[in-house]
Amino acid sequence: MINLNDKKERQEFIWRYLNAETTLEEERLLADFLSDTDIALSAEEEDVLLMLQTSNLIGRSEISKEKADEFDCLMQRGNKKSKIVALRWIFSAVAAIICVVFFLPIHHRDNTEEHSEITTSELLETITILSDVGGDDMTITASSCNDGFIIKTSSPNEPPSSYMLKRCSDGTSIELKSQLINL
Repeated sequence: MINLNDKKERQEFIWRYLNAETTLEEERLLADFLSDTDIALSAEEEDVLLMLQTSNLIGRSEISKEKADEFDCLMQRGNKKSKIVALRWIFSAVAAIICVVFFLPIHHRDNTEEHSEITTSELLETITILSDVGGDDMTITASSCNDGFIIKTSSPNEPPSSYMLKRCSDGTSIELKSQLINL
């Protein structure tokens, strides 16, 4: 048993604490002694007391095995859910690309012709921007129309939106206009 009233033993004990060679129980014993003693503390002992008092270890009971297992279980569930959401985004992006590549006509134009149609890359860039702005579970559909595309977005937490994507009158840029949806 350590006699903390003995200054020499107390100094050795403090040295062990500062070198992280003490157990949790020993640190609690030292904290109790330094905070309740009538002995005048040296500056070093007051510093150690301050460190012990601000430490989260004092007064905290150890976590039970059941609580640790429950925490691990909760963390594994959350990790699986984030993987599922990531996979859902990847599959959605692949499906959108496949739809654009196989179902939308791709026209090769002569450089001398006026470029009036939206290119596949312009459509994909617009879809990417909308998906970055939208929520986690956003669904985006695109369908061609006479002079561009109608793009519809929907998510569980927000009302659906509809946009018209078409080439501007100058022929060099595209515009995305919000459309009203009648429910």
